[in-house]
Amino acid sequence: MKRLFFVLMLSVLCTSFINAQFTPNKHYLGPSIGLSFLGSTPQFGANYEYSMDVKNFGRVGIGGIIRYWSYSEDFYSGGWKYTDVLIGAQGNYHFKLDTDKFDPWVGLTLAYDAGSVSWDGPSGYNYASPTYGGFFIGASAGARYWVSPTIGISARVGFGSLSYGGLDLGVDFKF
Repeated sequence: MKRLFFVLMLSVLCTSFINAQFTPNKHYLGPSIGLSFLGSTPQFGANYEYSMDVKNFGRVGIGGIIRYWSYSEDFYSGGWKYTDVLIGAQGNYHFKLDTDKFDPWVGLTLAYDAGSVSWDGPSGYNYASPTYGGFFIGASAGARYWVSPTIGISARVGFGSLSYGGLDLGVDFKF
């Protein structure tokens, strides 16, 4: 079994890199895992992009993004628990390089954060639940490194409204 896994990994890593970079009229989809800068909590998500060549502008990807994370803040008599689901649209500008293995980009995100908050502590305090979540506008930058013509390892750092920021790593599949 270990030998089969080794052969499969070697074949993925040693495949041709022809047409590996961000290619017009292709779809890119993949999962991500990251670290939210809010409470240093892990976040889970997925990214989707459709690639286009825009005349007199360059390579652009448009698509969607989804993220989930949860964290808490502890106080003397209890704590607040925050849960977030971020769903939105993204637009990315991809830089054209002389190499087919590396695909850097910068982008903007417009999303809705369906956030919720709850108090975990004695009920006698009667704290009003704060409002949480809302519309999100963010900027991000990242890159893909293509290990095969259809599989890329991605990294993204993003910052935006709602005091949100995150660092994601993922795998993207081109089809």
